[in-house]
Order: sequence, then structure tokens, then C-alpha cells
Amino acid sequence: MADRSEVVPDDASTTKQNFTTCAKCGLLIVGQFVRALGGTYHLECFKCQDCGTIVAAKFFPIEGPDGKQHPLCERDYFRRLNLICEKCGGALRGSYITALDKKYHIEHFTCSACPTVFGPQDSYYEHDGQVYCHYHYSTRFAVKCAGCQTAILKQFVEINRNSVDEHWHPECYMIHKFWNVKLSTHPDDKQGLENEQETTSPEELKNKQKAMEEKVYNIWTVLSTFEEMSAACISDMLLHVSNGSYFDGVRMAEKFISHVEILFSAIDDLENQLVQASGQGLQHNREAKMLCKKIVNFFSLLSHSKETDVRQMGITQELLSLVTGLAHYLKVLIRIALTGALKLERDFDNTRAIGQFLGKLVELTKKGTQLDKDTNVDSDSEVTSDLCHACRITVEEECYKYGQYRWHIGCLRCSGCSRELRTIYKDASFNQITEMAFCPNDTNEQSALGFQYVTQLEQYTYLLRVALSRLYNLLRRKDEGQSHSDIEVERGRKEQKTEPGLVRKDSRSKSYSNGDSYESRNRTDIKRMKSVHMDTKLSNSARFATRSRIIEQESEPTTSSIPSEAEKDKLARAPSQHHVRIVQDQSFESQSQENRIKFDSQNEAITLADISAIAAAEMEKNVPEDKTNKTSRRKSRSKNYLSELSALEYFIVKHVAVLAMEQLLKEHFTLEELLDLIGSKKANFWTKFVTSIKPAEKKPVKKKGTFGVPLEVLVERYGVDSVLGAGPGRIRIPSFVDDSISAMKTMDMSVEGIFRKNGNIRRLKDLSEAIDKNPSAVNLSEDNPVQVAALMKKFLRDLPDPLLTFKLHKLFITSQKLSNEADRKKILHLTCCLLPKINRDTMEVLFIFFKWVASFSHVDEETGSKMDLHNLATVITPNILYSKSKDPTKDDSFLAIEAVHSLLNYQDDFWVVPEDLAAILHDQDLFSNPEGLTTKDILRRCEKFVSSKKDNSNNNGEGSSSGNGDTQVVRHNNPQHQTYIEQGNNENRNPNSTNIYPASSSSSSSIVNNENSIPVEQRAS
Repeated sequence: MADRSEVVPDDASTTKQNFTTCAKCGLLIVGQFVRALGGTYHLECFKCQDCGTIVAAKFFPIEGPDGKQHPLCERDYFRRLNLICEKCGGALRGSYITALDKKYHIEHFTCSACPTVFGPQDSYYEHDGQVYCHYHYSTRFAVKCAGCQTAILKQFVEINRNSVDEHWHPECYMIHKFWNVKLSTHPDDKQGLENEQETTSPEELKNKQKAMEEKVYNIWTVLSTFEEMSAACISDMLLHVSNGSYFDGVRMAEKFISHVEILFSAIDDLENQLVQASGQGLQHNREAKMLCKKIVNFFSLLSHSKETDVRQMGITQELLSLVTGLAHYLKVLIRIALTGALKLERDFDNTRAIGQFLGKLVELTKKGTQLDKDTNVDSDSEVTSDLCHACRITVEEECYKYGQYRWHIGCLRCSGCSRELRTIYKDASFNQITEMAFCPNDTNEQSALGFQYVTQLEQYTYLLRVALSRLYNLLRRKDEGQSHSDIEVERGRKEQKTEPGLVRKDSRSKSYSNGDSYESRNRTDIKRMKSVHMDTKLSNSARFATRSRIIEQESEPTTSSIPSEAEKDKLARAPSQHHVRIVQDQSFESQSQENRIKFDSQNEAITLADISAIAAAEMEKNVPEDKTNKTSRRKSRSKNYLSELSALEYFIVKHVAVLAMEQLLKEHFTLEELLDLIGSKKANFWTKFVTSIKPAEKKPVKKKGTFGVPLEVLVERYGVDSVLGAGPGRIRIPSFVDDSISAMKTMDMSVEGIFRKNGNIRRLKDLSEAIDKNPSAVNLSEDNPVQVAALMKKFLRDLPDPLLTFKLHKLFITSQKLSNEADRKKILHLTCCLLPKINRDTMEVLFIFFKWVASFSHVDEETGSKMDLHNLATVITPNILYSKSKDPTKDDSFLAIEAVHSLLNYQDDFWVVPEDLAAILHDQDLFSNPEGLTTKDILRRCEKFVSSKKDNSNNNGEGSSSGNGDTQVVRHNNPQHQTYIEQGNNENRNPNSTNIYPASSSSSSSIVNNENSIPVEQRAS
């Protein structure tokens, strides 16, 4: 509490004025005086030390530099404690607000544009150091979400795309990444949205933003949950069947059909609404038909495996293609349904469409437990016939039904007058005794109404149920010859009490067992294989003020002192030492933090986009392990992805790759020529002289736009951090590549001739010109897959330097001239390490996509793109790997195609650092001085690495004398350099494979290939 001085009146002062002097001025006191701080003062002398205000009524003591105490007024005392209101300048008493490193009275913490007072739980927004309310920040300064075009007022994701920072709500960002859909009501009318906001009242604006926030949240949660449940079914189908648990696999297929049935029902509802509103429905027939074909093909694969008594199928390429197609077409149909619901809302003001669509999918979660318990279907395939009752041909389109009977649309006729009943089917009747249909004029007493129209999607679902029933019958008949115990197990499947059913104990899926190693999809693997996840740091627009209270101490301290700036925190910790105590209230921000969606924590559930990677990983694990390769298991556990290497690490890998390929290519390249592929060699006098006389001719390079622009320029100007690579991190590639792949992943890729056909030439020109002007203004999802594929080929064909570069063309071609396949594969792998990083990263994304496209080459005997890996290599190679020479006698196009085909086929191995090169990256001496690192330094470290490796081998008894490998020294013409060649025998490596390491040399100053070579010295850039 502040000290209070004693003011003595005039009559009392007359008795003391003869012997009392003022402690401040030293003069005798006449009249009123003040007794405080152990002294007596004139009334006008007892002033605040800072501002000079008389503080005889109330003061706060402070100890000065002279050791004496001096009075302060309330304002200056609180000012020294930094407890002054920013708005009014008065001292803060009681509760106050801290925001933006400033303090305010509760009633003075208001919006800078209006008198709105922020409550203790209200968020505020800051712009240029000023505080704003929700309304004024939304209408004046808030950035708009790139997805929904509403103000971002909470968490957001910031993405740099085309050198522009895009801001997204986390849910909007994930919806766009999953289904390539933006939720804006009017995506192209940004100016209209801004004008609408300015004319909207604060309450209306807040309600609209809240409604959009709830809509976005519901779309994301419902659709992502639906995807996760569907992906779990597909994944379990894959794992059960590959391990021979056929009944469990069929059960999961039955659950998956239930997912498809609910989605089809939701699409039918949306189509009916669109037809009523615009007369035109959704375009979904082909995708739905392809999805059903994939399911039927899955059943056929099971029945064939059962008929041939295959106990454990394993994950074959056919099974991989099936599950990849299932995931893709289901994802495409989800996108079609979502875009249809958004169209109803945008174009026809149907605000209930999205809610009804999501409500249909929510039914799945309600039925989930029921589906787990009740998996029995009508196993009588004669009752559930898929044939038309009239023509006895399978009904595969929309139709009419009455009970268990179905008719084609044109086959439903009156049995009396042969009249078509298409338009009057609701009034038609059916006699179940004679199994005849009648029009209203020919009906009889035994006939009854009840015909129903069946949509195409409903019929597809019915056909899937029929196929499922027949498969159950087949599996059951095959098991009738098994032992009694096996039959009891099958009966246990129907009871379904605690565990999923199984055919035999040895065919049970180990994913349901305790402790078995079959379940390979552990959490770490799934996180690495997830193709779409939130790996971007979240920021927050809204801020929350801190509320504090000032409590004055009741007892006066013996010594008054004002704490320094560094001691202010001590004031709150030890309030008894001071005149005031500050109590911090709990921040509302910490309370609300728990309610926010934590996108930064990885969701461990798999999605449809992950199915292909999981299946491929399982197929790789099922490949029999090469017992002679002792490092194969270690290689699968840890991978050093080339895309994740730093510039220095990539520089080192390039040089070691050149050394590793030298001996294999010694008949085609010298060491100097290989080193020159990394970069230009150090210019000497003659090189400079020749260049000055005859400068190299340079073709003009286009610097603007997207087509015909070098990759390095594109990435700098229109780059994006893509998640489409092989590793878990992001890689920087041109935004056009990311956009075109993302668009085609939402399309039907089984269209025949994709990447072979050229599309519409005029449209191709218009699209390329539009993208050159503004890449962000073109929505590639509106075109067909053939057109987008042709556009991608044009982009690759127009690059000034092809994707696989002119410089490395000869190396790629030479790799196919080697006789040994292992050597060809090794040279291709090492050549990939020599590509410029931008080219290599772009190639990685493209080739992963091409391999995915190839999985749609053959859906069935009649359907498929026919573009398998070799056909894709044939049409893609002329756009990415060709030489500058136009000499027809040097045509090496066939070798180029084979090189690209091998790159596509073995690509999973090519995205990682070669295993025999990876160890050098752990040498810390190479990274101690990156600015001065040269080729000579790298080679010297390689020599030490090889020497230590040899020593370890000798200590372990695995030297050359052990028979594991022979080591010989080959000397070059330059005696300063020799090379160790380790040639493997049949026990541990390919007999033709060779590992090259330079030998030790203490006096070499440059790397030479022969006596006449020019010294080559590369430096890290």
C-alpha cells in the first residue's frame, strides 16, 4: 500500500517552527508541513521526484542513488513498473489486459476502428501494431483462404506456390490435397465477395463465416473418415487374400461393397436433384462401372486361386493392380459426388445438398458395427439371379424390378397386348403364379402392383451382391471335402461372436493373431507411405490477451525500491518484497488450444491414396530374400533418399558415383570424361584462348511463361513443394507438373491410348498459352485425361534441355549396351545420381506417376488404357531422352526406350542413394570445410574409407584370402594413382559386378587419367 504522509495544520506548526526545518530545502517551516519518510517537509516541497506533483495526500516511496528515500506519485510509480494503460496513460489498478506487449485497462482494450470492448475470452486481431475486432479485421486486413475464399481468422497453412504465398484453412488444404476440390461458393468472383463483405453487418458476417467453418469441418471429417474406413477394407482384403485367408478376404470385400452401396445411393440422390434443377446429371457411369469391374475381377482372382488349390497367393502384380484400381475409382467417385453437391449449392442455391450427401455417408459409421456382426448373405445364387426375366440376358444397366425378378427397360411389356410398360410401370401389375406382367387394361385378380425403377448404380450394387453370393458358394463347395473340424470352423464364421471367420487354422489371417509377424503395416511404415498428410507448420491469425490483476500489499515494506527491468519477473514471484503484487489469470488461449484440430500430429489411419504404396511395399517384402546378399535386409530398414540430400551431400554422391562406374565403362568413357559430366572442368589457358576466338553459340532461351522455359527457371519462378515424391519429405518441382498429376489422379486413367493420343490440337494450344500467361488461372481438372496427358508431353518436349539432359544422353544409351543386366541396372542407378537435382526430383515425381498410370493398362479383356510400362516408355522417351544429333545413321532411339523402360521398372531402387555409396555420407571430415571441398578431397576421403573397410574385413577374417572376393590393384599411366578393384564371386555378388575405390596416394595434386590428360578439379557449389 502507498505510504500516507502526515499533514500538520498551522496552529500546530507555530509551536515547532522555531526548531523545525524542511528536509528538502533546509528552510524553517512556517505554516502547513508534511511529516513523512523520517523527515518534515514544506507542503510544496513534498513533490513527486519524476513529475513534480505535490503528493502530500498519497505517495509511493523510492530509494534514490544517494541512499535516501524520495516520494513518487501513483502514475510515475506504476510507470516505472511498466503498469501504465497504453490508451489513457493512467496507472493500472485492479485487473488489466496485456496484448501486443502493451497493457490496457479492461475498459480501454478496444478495437482501433470501433468502440468494441474485448471480453476476457474474446480473441483479437493485430495489423501494423493496432488491435482490431473480428468484423473490421475480416473486412480490411484478413487474408482469404485459397480454398473457400473466406477470411482466415484461426489456424492456417501457408504454402509458397508460383512464388506467391497461399494461405489455407487446414481443412480446406486437406480437402484440396485429397480430392482436388476448392469449396469457394464463387471461386472466380473475388471482387464480388469483397463487396458483399463490406455491405454485410458484423453479426451476419460472423454467422456466414461460422456456417462456412462448420461446412468445411463436416466435409473434411466425414469424407476422410469414409476414406479411412474404405481404405482399411481394401488393405485387409489385400493382406487376407495374399496370405490364403480367402473367407476373411471375401468378408472384407463384403464390407467394402457396403461402402460402395452407400456412396452409390448418395450419388443417385445428388443426380436426381441435379436433373430436377438443370436437366443434366453427374458424369459417373464409366468410373462406377470400372469400380465394379475391379471388384468382380477380385472375386474372379479368388475363385481361380481356390480352384487351383493355391494355399497362399502372395501379392502379385495382378492383385496390386486390382487394389490400386479399387482405391482410385472410389476416390474419383467421392470427388464426383462432392463436386455435384457443391454445384447444387453454388449454381442452384441448394444449401441442403451437402448436408444430405454427408448424412448418407454418416450412415456407414452407424452401420459399421452391424456390418461387423452380420456378414451373411443369401447364398442361393439361383434366387438372386442377375438375368432379365424376359430375355434371360444379364441386366447391367438401369432396369425395373418386382420382388426377385428384373427386366431391361425395353423388355418390360404387357403379356396380354405386348405394350411397353416403360412410361406406366407404376400402374403395371405382376402375376406371381404365371410370372407375367400386365398393363392396367389387361390386369387380373391374381396380379398386383409393385414394379420399381432401379437406377444403374443400384443395379451395379445388386450385381456385386450376386457375384459375392456365388463366390461364397464356390468357397463353401470347395471346403465340403475338408475334415469335420474345417466345417465347424466355417459354421463359426456365421456365428461371428468374437473373431473374424476363417476356413482353416492354417489359412487364418495373421493380422488377427497375437504376436505374429504377418502384420507388416506398422505405424512407422504407414506414416512414411502416406501420400497425403499435413506436414506443414500451422500458424494462427487470432490472438488472445492475457488478463492480470494488481493487488496492493497491506503492510508497508521497510525498504522501498523500484525493481529494474530485469527484476520485474521477480516482482510476480516474490510479491512480499514490493508494494504491489501481480496475479496472472489463466489464458483463454491455453484453454481453447485443446479444442483445436491438431493437423500437425500425423493421423495413423491409412487412406485410399496410400493403398498403392502399401501394396507395393507388401509385394516387395514377399519377394524371396537373396541369401547371398547379406545387406538386403539392412537396405530395406533404412533408406537415404536422393531427394532429401543437401547440396553438399548430392555433390559428394555425384563424384563417388563417377568412381563407381569408371571400370564398368572404361571402354566407352575416360575418368576425365565422366568427371566432366558433373560440371565444367577447370578452364586452362588454351580453353580460355579458344573460347575468346570462337565463342560458343547459344540459342536464345525463353525466360517467361511455362512452356519452353528451363527447369531451373521454372522452379525458381513457378515452383511448389510437392508431396508426390518417393520419400516422406517435400521436393521442389514446377507447379505445372504437380497440378497436372494432381488433376489426372482424379480422372479415369483406363482411357485407351492415354499419353499416346495427342488430344485436341487447338485446345492444346489454347491451354499452353493460358498457362504461359497465368498458371494459377487454369483448372486442368475440367479437361479430359487424354488432353492433360498430351499437355504434359508438350511441356516435356518443349524443355530447352530435355529432362534426362543432353549431357547424360550418351551415358544412358551406353548403359543399355552392357551385356550383364546387373551392370546395366547399376549404371542407370549411378547415372540418376549425376542428374541435376531439379531434373532428378522432377523425374522422380513423373516416373512414380507413370508407373501408377501403367496399373490401369488392363482392367479386363475389353477395358484398359493398353499403356503398360513398355508402351509408356515408347511414347514418353522421345520427349525426355534424345540427343542433339540429327544424323539418321546414329539412331539410338530403341536403346533410349529400353533405358527409360528400365528406369520405370526399377525406379523404386533408383530413388535412394546406392548402398555402397551411402557410407561416405557419414564421414564428418567431408563436411568440415564445404566451401573449399574439391574432387581431390572427396577422393582422398574415399581412399581412407576403403582402407578402413579393408582393415575391418581382415580383422573379421573376411579378407581376400577368405574366398569372399578377390582384390587386385590396377595402375594407371600416372604412377601416382592406382585403383582397387573388388570383383565378387558367385557367393556374395554378381560375378560381373565391380566396386571401384581409389587407392591411397600421398602426393597427388590432381586426378588424371593418363599422362596427357588435363587436370580436373571440381568444387562444391
